[in-house]
Amino acid sequence: MISVGVRLAAFNLKQIANLTCTDELDLYSIGEKKVALFCCIPDADTSLNYLVGMIYSNLFQTLYYVADRKYHGKLPIPVHCIMDEWPNVALPDDFDKLLATMRSRAISCSIIIQNIAQMKALFKDSWESLIGNCDEFLYLGGNEKEGHKYVSELLGKETLDTNTYGQTKGRSGSYSVNFQQSGRELLTPDEVRLLDNRKAVLLVRGERPILDEKYDLHKHVNVKYTEDGGAPPYDYAKAPLSHEDVTIDTRRLDDYELLSAEEILGREQSF
Repeated sequence: MISVGVRLAAFNLKQIANLTCTDELDLYSIGEKKVALFCCIPDADTSLNYLVGMIYSNLFQTLYYVADRKYHGKLPIPVHCIMDEWPNVALPDDFDKLLATMRSRAISCSIIIQNIAQMKALFKDSWESLIGNCDEFLYLGGNEKEGHKYVSELLGKETLDTNTYGQTKGRSGSYSVNFQQSGRELLTPDEVRLLDNRKAVLLVRGERPILDEKYDLHKHVNVKYTEDGGAPPYDYAKAPLSHEDVTIDTRRLDDYELLSAEEILGREQSF
């Protein structure tokens, strides 16, 4: 009981209770029609990160259920989760297993991290399998030594053909040609560290590595609708609900009470 009271203490806040008392996300429809669901939380305040973790857990469970029970294993509309600030959000306990099995159900994830160390901290024994389950690896640059080494190893080596010519002049002059092959890293860790900030390294399964220029978002045709393009900040409070006819009975919010650990102990001792 103490553990339950501690874990659910956040839901004793009226704002959180109002937010979670009624389902208005309609998670079942994701995968059946084109829809975008934005989970926006402040990057400087982690106190509400557990809400996004709950959404992820419910979303994956719902999508798996719909795909398996209704559409024989595959959603009609592919679902792509862009998981920015991935290490800072409470993830499902079996996320590594989800990542390995979601592809067959037309579900995919883009895991966005600052460095490899963040992934190692969360999945000490299985972090490499997370990367291995991703068909694409995009490196935008960084200043982490282990990351430089890891990217260099992923890129592999290249073969260098060397021709050496030698000539000896004189009465008994000679001429020789020596051909040899040698290997070197496609990009050494130092070269990865010094990568131009305008460049990115892309690794696609079954394809050769690609070094290309990053896309300038300010050149996008719809940048004018964002704050970077001069548009006013988006007001999430005025965003339309997924269900326009949803009604929330706020009277029942006062019908429950969450007790702290001290209060529970006090009541047990009184008995």
